[in-house]
This record gives sequence, structure tokens and C-alpha cells, in this order.
Amino acid sequence: MRDKPIILDVLGTRCPIPVKKIRQKLRQIPESSILHVLGDDPESLHDIPVLLVRLGLEPAVISEEEIGWKFIIHN
Repeated sequence: MRDKPIILDVLGTRCPIPVKKIRQKLRQIPESSILHVLGDDPESLHDIPVLLVRLGLEPAVISEEEIGWKFIIHN
């Protein structure tokens, strides 16, 4: 497992771009990595959990941030 999480900033992008970028990033990073996604599209609160179910991954830990949300995803 990596010590530092990988950060993916999708702030300012709208559906379906955040999901597409997450899917691409998950393909690029090593297994057992932790991905922190920063986003502000309210649709992501639904779309990202659905993506993770489809990919067979654990649910994301979601926290509200100053501007939007942070999704912690275990690859």
C-alpha cells in the first residue's frame, strides 16, 4: 500500500466527467492505493458510489469539505 494518497481534483467539473476521470485514474494507479477525490458536483454524491459498486470496490468514505466533498476510495 502506498503511504501517501493519490489526489484527483475534479472541482468545477460536472457529470459525467468526475466519474470518467475516477475510472481512468483507478486503471492507472497500483492496486491497494488510496485515492482522494475532491469534487463539488452534487451528482457525484450518487454517481461515485454507484461507480464503486459496479467496479466491485469498497464504498467511499465521503466527507464534506469547504468547497464540495472529498471521496476516499480504496483501490
